[in-house]
Amino acid sequence: MPTTFDDYRHLTEQDPAGHESFVEEAIETLSEDIRKDPTNVDAYVKRGAAYTAMYHYRGQPRRDEDEALLEQAVQDFTRAIDLDPSSADAYIGRGDAYNRWNQRDRANQDYDMAIELLSEAIRLGPNDAQTYVVRGGAYRFRRDFDRAMRDFDTAIGLDPGNPDIYYARGLAHFQKGEGDKAIQDYDMVILLDPNYVHAYINRGFGYRQKDELDRAIQDFDKAIAIRPYTNAYRGRARAYHNKGEYDRAIEDYSTAIHRNPNHPQTYADRGDAYFDKGEYGRAIEDYDAAIALDENDHYLYFSRGRAYLSLGDPPRARADLNKALELGHDPDEVEDALAELKKLEEDR
Repeated sequence: MPTTFDDYRHLTEQDPAGHESFVEEAIETLSEDIRKDPTNVDAYVKRGAAYTAMYHYRGQPRRDEDEALLEQAVQDFTRAIDLDPSSADAYIGRGDAYNRWNQRDRANQDYDMAIELLSEAIRLGPNDAQTYVVRGGAYRFRRDFDRAMRDFDTAIGLDPGNPDIYYARGLAHFQKGEGDKAIQDYDMVILLDPNYVHAYINRGFGYRQKDELDRAIQDFDKAIAIRPYTNAYRGRARAYHNKGEYDRAIEDYSTAIHRNPNHPQTYADRGDAYFDKGEYGRAIEDYDAAIALDENDHYLYFSRGRAYLSLGDPPRARADLNKALELGHDPDEVEDALAELKKLEEDR
């Protein structure tokens, strides 16, 4: 059973259509383990991670009611901590749950406690590379990237043939905005393990960010050939989109939507591709679907407003643009669109 949310994410991306049943089965199995042994710390940590994963994969309309899942996750991690106050995994897991609950101060307190425990473990056993990796991850969650890098560097010195450590350091470089260094780490991961699919995916994102779109597409191709993760299709779709190859982009977005129909951003991205292709009606259909999943995203209303404007529907365009402004979209962009709308109405 996975111990962290990231472990669940990697597993469920293999079969996103069945991710909910997969996580539900994990929760059922772990609950049985806990029933048999109410002091099973590992089971509480793993079930807490499963509840966090369940929350993550639910669609936006169910998020409010599903805050109970985060409550359950926090309870499980807290129970694990009560049973074993030295469980860094439990503190990191609870920090992740609090972070998703937008309780950042509590999350940071838990990350700090995990770092303290891991620092003591390192003092007692300074040659365990994995402990440095876990502490580096906690520093990364804390956005203390310099300390994270030092831990990953130390771990690499202790275990230079471990691709997971380079991958972890690559994530930290990417979050820090050091795209070239992240790509170098992913290069090393792939050198050590040519089938490390997430290294191809993340390197593809890195190349796309550098606008090296053909290289990005090659990496997403390789990733999909190894294992067809949804993220790889989304990444390749964005690269095709940026190249102006809208039909290929739409095909990949559609595959990603089929695999995970509860991700609003994918509908928004496909809507943008339809918009750029000039198919405004289909763009609106996708923005509608995205808004149904996340009704508080200002970009979705702005995008749909632009599509209505392009179709020559001033009332709907104005309503959406005003809603986008209300939700916090860039006022200058909204004002420019409203000025274009006013000109359209005057020319009629």
